[in-house]
Amino acid sequence: MQISQYVRVRGARWRVLDVRAYGDCELVTLTGVSPPNIGVERRFLAPFDVIEPIDRRIRPRVVRVERWRNACRHLLADNRPPGGLEAALHARMDLLPHQLEPALAILRGLGSRVLLADEVGLGKTIQAGLVCAELLVRGAIDRVLVLTPAGLRGQWRDELLKRFSIRATTVDAPALRTAAATLPVGLNPWSAQPIAIASIDYVKRPEVLPAVAACSWDLVIVDEAHGVGGDSDRHVAVGLLAARAAYVLLLTATPHSGDRRAFASLCGLGSLDADPLLVFRRSRNAVQIGVPRRVHITAARPSADERRMHRSLADYTAAVRADRRELHDASWLALSVLHKRALSSAWSLAQSIDRRLASLLAVGANDARAQLMLPLGDPDGERSTDDEAPAWPADLGLSDADYERRLLTELAAHARTAARHETKLAMLRRLLKRARESAVVFTEYRDTLLHISRVLDLPCVVLHGGLTARERAAALAVFASEPRTVLLATDTAGEGLNLHHGCRLVVNVELPWNPMRLEQRIGRVDRIGQRRTVHAFHLIATGTGEPRILRRLAQRIAAAQAEIGAPDPVGIDEELAIARLVIGEAFDGRH
Repeated sequence: MQISQYVRVRGARWRVLDVRAYGDCELVTLTGVSPPNIGVERRFLAPFDVIEPIDRRIRPRVVRVERWRNACRHLLADNRPPGGLEAALHARMDLLPHQLEPALAILRGLGSRVLLADEVGLGKTIQAGLVCAELLVRGAIDRVLVLTPAGLRGQWRDELLKRFSIRATTVDAPALRTAAATLPVGLNPWSAQPIAIASIDYVKRPEVLPAVAACSWDLVIVDEAHGVGGDSDRHVAVGLLAARAAYVLLLTATPHSGDRRAFASLCGLGSLDADPLLVFRRSRNAVQIGVPRRVHITAARPSADERRMHRSLADYTAAVRADRRELHDASWLALSVLHKRALSSAWSLAQSIDRRLASLLAVGANDARAQLMLPLGDPDGERSTDDEAPAWPADLGLSDADYERRLLTELAAHARTAARHETKLAMLRRLLKRARESAVVFTEYRDTLLHISRVLDLPCVVLHGGLTARERAAALAVFASEPRTVLLATDTAGEGLNLHHGCRLVVNVELPWNPMRLEQRIGRVDRIGQRRTVHAFHLIATGTGEPRILRRLAQRIAAAQAEIGAPDPVGIDEELAIARLVIGEAFDGRH
């Protein structure tokens, strides 16, 4: 059999698209040319299916001029130069030059590993999908594995199908159980999925990874790849899979977190010998697309109760500094957790302090041999704990436990009192009522988010790491279909979402200490396809460390924009610098 030959199978006429020999059999890919299979692609295994060639006698025919011209156009369109794009012709996408470059680079043999590090909203998913489609249409690959945060699996499946007609399967625990029940005993269910989409956190599990690694994946796509850098079980899992793949695509808008070792480990995923890493890093200004963006700084003056809470927190900070005499970097960062919680909401600070007081009274609370928590409540790998309240830092405390208990009891009382009427949340409520349109409200912590949902008094849906895929989809469906709905989201749950079709307003309850995370938040609505001016509101509590945080973030973002190709100025060093700013101000001004 030859490509483009016409054959008859199961009583229907087909045209041959691809033929692959496997020992004593052939896998033949056909497209239907007779009803009801016109345009339908199917795969048949010969000789188990009888495939009969159809003898077509080509005779000259007299046709109209219009048909002759159309035939000539098709011949010219199909006659592409080596390295030219084929799948892009039929893809449902805007042919933007920057989105074609990665696929062209791979097809022309410039490399097989690509880091797509464009700014937020420039279509990295589309670029990766185009690479996948081009390699599939040429027969260069057969099996594809997409690794992504759990909340983005459905989005990837829909994008591949809608734009490139690529049918992918979301693989999780229920899907594997179903497959195992229908496949022959002993057959790896992952091998039955030619194009699979799976959660990174599910695949990394020790009981799951061996089965995934036992399969041969031609292309591995890693979305939000900044989460697999450094020393982590995610990095180990992705590294194992990428090392065996012919092609590797890494997608992230924030490739460099300030940790050079983590960046080097990210860039080394899937590397073999001298294989170069192709890096694409384009900005909105470079590609000249996007709508205007307006950033609004909204100052909130803390109430008397909130000021007492901050003074009480400063007193505890001063006691820790006096007890330690000299704070090391780890101590600064440990203290910063409490200040982060206070700037997020009085409610979240009260939750942390209450848990600390309970632990001081519990026997064996500081036992380092405590058993690790297993993911028994999340067997399918759909949830994330990244937005849960952080555990009390192990090296944060006073040598005098009674004195610490008195200070924390007073701080907890002030925090609970302040939580009854928080000025930021009152301002948020007024802002959303005046806007009278859909909005996305971001906060770092899940407990702050749930607290806001209880006191906001507006139609809202929540999105956080503790939701299942079905619950997330339901929340996003309500947000997309009901106007003037507020989406309350944490950074973990909002990562990678496309919310620009019906929303242009983003509100940050507190400032993230990482400038790139701030850009990630706004990028949920400031994306290709947004047609209205984007508005971002930052709620800043005056008289606290937040004005200093804002100035610091502005300086770092300006410096990054001025240095073309410079790594993103974030990470542990940046967190430490902001921690010193916030804690230093709290300590110096506590009275």
